[in-house]
Amino acid sequence: MSKSTATKEKEDIFSQQRRYANEEDSLERIVPFSSIIDDGIVSTKNGDYVRTWRVEGMSFEGLSEEEVYSRMEALNLFIRGLATGKYAFWVHRIRRYASDKLEVPEYNDFSQDLMGRYYEKLADQGMMSSEFYLTVVYRPFPLGRGGVFGKLHRTVDEIKNEIAAAVERVEIVSKTVMSSLTKYRPQQLGNYVFAGRTFSCQLEFYSYLINGFWWRIPVKNLPLYKYLPVSRLLFGNEIIEYRDTFGSEFGAFLELKDYADYTTPGVLNTLLALDCEYIETHSFSPMTTLDAQSALKKQRNQMISSEDNALSQIVEIDEAIDSVISGNFVLGEYHYSLLVKGETPDQTREFRSNASQLLNNANFLGVDLEKVTASAYAAQLPCNWKSRPREARISSRNFTGVCSFHTFDSGKRNGNPWGEAVTLFRTPAGAPFYFNFHDTPLGVDSTGNKALGNCQIIGQSGGGKTVLALFLMLNLLKYGTQCVFFDKDRGAEIAIRRVGGKYLALENGKPTGFAPFKMETTEKNILFWVALIKYCTRRSDVAHTPEEENLIASAVRSVAGMPVQQRCIDAVLQFLPVGDPNGLAQRLKKWSISRGNLGWALDCQRDELQFEEGRPYGFDYTDFLDNEEICGPIMMYLMYRVEEQIDGRLFAFFMDEYWKALSVDYFKDFAKNKQKTIRKQNGLGVYMTQSPHDTLQSDIARALIEQTATFIFLPNPAADHDDYVNGFKLTETEFKLVRELQDSSRMFLIKQGHRVSLARLDLGDFKNEIKILSGSTDEVERLDRLRHKYGDDPAQWAQPFLDGES
Repeated sequence: MSKSTATKEKEDIFSQQRRYANEEDSLERIVPFSSIIDDGIVSTKNGDYVRTWRVEGMSFEGLSEEEVYSRMEALNLFIRGLATGKYAFWVHRIRRYASDKLEVPEYNDFSQDLMGRYYEKLADQGMMSSEFYLTVVYRPFPLGRGGVFGKLHRTVDEIKNEIAAAVERVEIVSKTVMSSLTKYRPQQLGNYVFAGRTFSCQLEFYSYLINGFWWRIPVKNLPLYKYLPVSRLLFGNEIIEYRDTFGSEFGAFLELKDYADYTTPGVLNTLLALDCEYIETHSFSPMTTLDAQSALKKQRNQMISSEDNALSQIVEIDEAIDSVISGNFVLGEYHYSLLVKGETPDQTREFRSNASQLLNNANFLGVDLEKVTASAYAAQLPCNWKSRPREARISSRNFTGVCSFHTFDSGKRNGNPWGEAVTLFRTPAGAPFYFNFHDTPLGVDSTGNKALGNCQIIGQSGGGKTVLALFLMLNLLKYGTQCVFFDKDRGAEIAIRRVGGKYLALENGKPTGFAPFKMETTEKNILFWVALIKYCTRRSDVAHTPEEENLIASAVRSVAGMPVQQRCIDAVLQFLPVGDPNGLAQRLKKWSISRGNLGWALDCQRDELQFEEGRPYGFDYTDFLDNEEICGPIMMYLMYRVEEQIDGRLFAFFMDEYWKALSVDYFKDFAKNKQKTIRKQNGLGVYMTQSPHDTLQSDIARALIEQTATFIFLPNPAADHDDYVNGFKLTETEFKLVRELQDSSRMFLIKQGHRVSLARLDLGDFKNEIKILSGSTDEVERLDRLRHKYGDDPAQWAQPFLDGES
């Protein structure tokens, strides 16, 4: 570009700046859009056609370097496919404040207050959402108006035919966008009906770029440049002021002064940490192969004629020419701007300074854009080529590096199998993450689907597993979910009792409150009683004989016919032959409450294991898990009763240190087989462990992992590579994240299929709630004393407990 030409273009821009600043109809002048030609297709004053998609973006956390570059190359291929000189691209990343509040569980005042305060805290902290928008511009006549639009006189049929041809071409390109960007889940912006009127989300996006705020835009039979602008903008030398009915807001621009010869994908991800609203704009207009070659050769000749000794740059230009000819990438005109927003001019300058530093950290020279703010503002709108304050020629590969659609996964708010998301977490970038146990396709309404929902929570001791698990359990109560919690060291007891749940701490030698023979007499229960007596009378080295099996079945059926108050293990003994020192009666006797030393386990006077719909139930099984003699029968009864609850109602069970339970044959069978079918009955299981190595030693570990939809990995600087990568199938990148997360960060890694996210549960200000959710041994013992004094009603003991009464 010659010096005189560059000077003239700069003077034109300054002239535009003065005109925009001085005339009342400035916004109307910068709006290129003319009318809606078809649903989702807008024409411009110059005869171009635009269509816009909202692009969900790609969660880059945990992706391997190979996968990241593969996605970048796929974008490059997409751009190359449209490098005919008739297409251009505008990409916007819009970062704005977001607030949300999910339904709170009303089951109990504690869960209701906890979640209400939690969502209020998220709102006070402020969350940021990042949205990507891709606009493809079709230019039938890139050098200016042509065809019938270039004629002074044209017929209606000619106009209709040319518009129809353009619409057809845009529709073909749209199919390419949808197929090429499938992994980014593009959603075409178009018309929709609300309250009986037709509106356009495409126009609403353009309106945001023009006016600085979102509002519903109805479809009208008026020129778009007439009715889209509604704000008044004042363009200063460096600060822009928006004025509308809502008040004032300010903005300031940054641009890139230089461009790297090569960019890595996601090089501008640093801006995800910027704690303010902004509009980031990229435009890229691919050149034809001949035009690109001509431009590169001209640049090469200029360098040679100027006797520039930068031999390496000349070599790079030669290599670029070869790449353009071979089709490895295309060359295009590119421009970039970043508009940061603030509530005051000083705050806006501070945000701009922060953004500049982040750009510098990414090895870009971000500079303040001054004097041409109006032109920069206009250049945000697709098709405003002449308003670009600074442009450069870069390759399509570089373009897809700076514009990689990288973001943090936001989860799925609505359309999940059980309804809205279970709860809301915050990502490292301050964005909302909607958590679900079920892994269902994003953008697809999966309400009522029987999807896999099993979850594993893995973390070191003291890392917050129990607090996180209880937090999730309390949120499940909003659906009316029946929850059962298999606890270790009574860590969940305080919380379960506080929300009105029932809790049994099972201790060796103390009555459990279990009386299987008090269950209702049904054929299913009778068969279970038979299996239970067989288990209690088993011998490790000798199987039951057919005669013994018949004796057990006959005795059990005899007891089944007795009144409920008489049914017990002692009654079964009455129907078994005695005298044989190794016989059934002798082996069963120890399980009798009146004749043996294990009667406390399964032969209590009444059965306290009575589930109430929607009421959480907790069991502490720490004490008996290491007691091989009683562990099997007790777990057998517990799991049988739990399975009864899995009948189509929403159900979830939590199991702490589940690797210990895997040593019990009955539970191992439950875990292996039930996990394959529990989803069909609206159930899910949540398994927690601090011992991944022990868990992976189980012969059903692989089956459990395959039947798990969601993994949550808490920070663990001592995580073992073999356990996490070979066992739980984390990638090297994901494993590194788990190792490098700080305990104090309150963050964890969530993995669902190939989607990986980092999220934070920050309950640091919830001192009283943490006392309830994290039950230490001392606090549980204090609760025992308070319950003895005040009774089991949490309304009586909760406040004294929080007050520290001992």
